[in-house]
Amino acid sequence: MASTQTSTSLPLNSGDTSWVLISSALVFIMAPGLGFFYAGIGESKNTMSILVSVLLSFAVSMIHWALIGFSLAFSDTTDSPFLGNLDYFALLGTMTKTNPEAPTIPASLFALYQMMFAAIAPALFIGATAGRMRLIPTIIFVILWSTFVYSPCIYWVWSDCGWLHNLNVMDYAGGSVVHVTSGTTALILALMLGPRIDYDGEKEFHAHSPTYVYLGTGLLWFGWMGFNGGSSVAANSRGVNAAFTSNLAASAGGVTWMILDTIVNQKKYTAIGLCTGAIAGLAAVTPGSGFVQPGVGIIFGIISAICCFYSVKLMKKLRIDDTLDVAPVHGVGGAVGMLLTGVFAQYQVTQVDITPGVEPTAGWLDGVWVQVPVQFLAIISICAWSALWSAILVHIMNKFPFTELRCSAEAEIHGLDETEIGEADHLYHHIIPNNDVPNDGRLTAVARPDDKQALLTA
Repeated sequence: MASTQTSTSLPLNSGDTSWVLISSALVFIMAPGLGFFYAGIGESKNTMSILVSVLLSFAVSMIHWALIGFSLAFSDTTDSPFLGNLDYFALLGTMTKTNPEAPTIPASLFALYQMMFAAIAPALFIGATAGRMRLIPTIIFVILWSTFVYSPCIYWVWSDCGWLHNLNVMDYAGGSVVHVTSGTTALILALMLGPRIDYDGEKEFHAHSPTYVYLGTGLLWFGWMGFNGGSSVAANSRGVNAAFTSNLAASAGGVTWMILDTIVNQKKYTAIGLCTGAIAGLAAVTPGSGFVQPGVGIIFGIISAICCFYSVKLMKKLRIDDTLDVAPVHGVGGAVGMLLTGVFAQYQVTQVDITPGVEPTAGWLDGVWVQVPVQFLAIISICAWSALWSAILVHIMNKFPFTELRCSAEAEIHGLDETEIGEADHLYHHIIPNNDVPNDGRLTAVARPDDKQALLTA
């Protein structure tokens, strides 16, 4: 029997739809990228814990986004300046209409693309307390944080009715709503959970696998092509501009950090320095990638690398144990990028391929002197909101044994791979005392799984 149902035809653009679908896949590849990047910098005894935490955070965030996150962040059936409603609960009705922010693709695809952003944001702050935050409480925190921090901030900045959006804040791909929110939360977590048992602000913790960091950076850099390039939500020249600018910022940031590492820290040329600088550059260029000339990406990369490099040093001097430098790299990088966007954004970029009904703006280069104050207001507002709710959530969760975030001292010493995950990285299995091996007082000897018994009985 032929179906009597009729379908609704939308004025969609197949090229735009294809590009945003590809971009969604590109952003997803940042999940293993971030996992490898964090696991490589962290201690070997927490490798699988970090990898699992990042990917599980992605999975849970996606479910949350589909159920309520998208509707709270992008509902177009409310005129509230602060938060959406639940009219699109479980993505109901998104296949048969478009969203005002992406008029040439299905609302369901726009939701899919934005879901990847909602998944990467909380995964970022996991690095701040890697090796000392329990898995299940971490995931509970991610769900609550996505509801009370991420969704409202997205609505403020990107929804048509959002109060910052109506002030013409410029955040092309998430410098404030992704990097500033997660960086601020990372700082709160580091402060409230306290430092690692063996933390010493003067002593440097060496990355256990620069290879993992290198691999993770490559995947993140690759995925950022969709993160920034896809934020045009159309296959157009703005997307090309954003991708081009992002690559230049990453390149300049990586080179600058490597030079600083060599001159200031008197190191050799390290992969860790190159990779960290590239990530700092990418975080900083995210808010401005579709608003500035491509060559300006080099300026974003250089300035952000310098600011983030010295922020890392300041954090250590203040003895704040942000394990994987999330706050000084992503938080500071995103904030610096927001301010630089207010300076370097130009009409000759912002007027190209603009969404119908949107009034373009620019920065100081084109005489729009109010733009930097607006950018600064967005940074302060989002920092304050993120810090307040993160502190409230940590305080409440730590009141109950089941949801207490920090692991026990014994679990931290043995590593969360052993105490929570029950699996070990195939390269590294256990850390044991061995007085014959030179070490930094923290790591001594590393054995493969099949060598463990031989080493223990040696």
